[in-house]
Amino acid sequence: MKLTNTLRILVVEDDVDTRNLIKVILRKTGFKNLSSAVDGEDALKVMKVSYMEDKPIQLILADWNMPRLDGISFLNKLKQSNDFKEVPFLMITADSDRAHVVEAINSGVSGYLIKPITPDKLNQKIVQVVKNAP
Repeated sequence: MKLTNTLRILVVEDDVDTRNLIKVILRKTGFKNLSSAVDGEDALKVMKVSYMEDKPIQLILADWNMPRLDGISFLNKLKQSNDFKEVPFLMITADSDRAHVVEAINSGVSGYLIKPITPDKLNQKIVQVVKNAP
């Protein structure tokens, strides 16, 4: 996958301030095609609609701790779908517990970023995740 400013990115975060901060960082970096969701349930709907409209999401940035469907459960659902299992997934969370990091890796996460995030850290992780994507 190539890193371009037209990359279609989905930001999944229940905290509105954090969600908006991530989107501001992405816009300042030059990314133009941003979608957002408040939790994994909402994100699944966004993924399906984007796929049906032939404009599939190409990168997911998701929090772990969210209501209804958390980030790891969302990731696991995506990995079960032939349509979405290859979409790079960057987990962004305040949870630095080693067991959670291992669980995320075992679930197929593409990258793991611990909050608080900075523009530099976020951009470095996005570059790494996209570069390693199939």
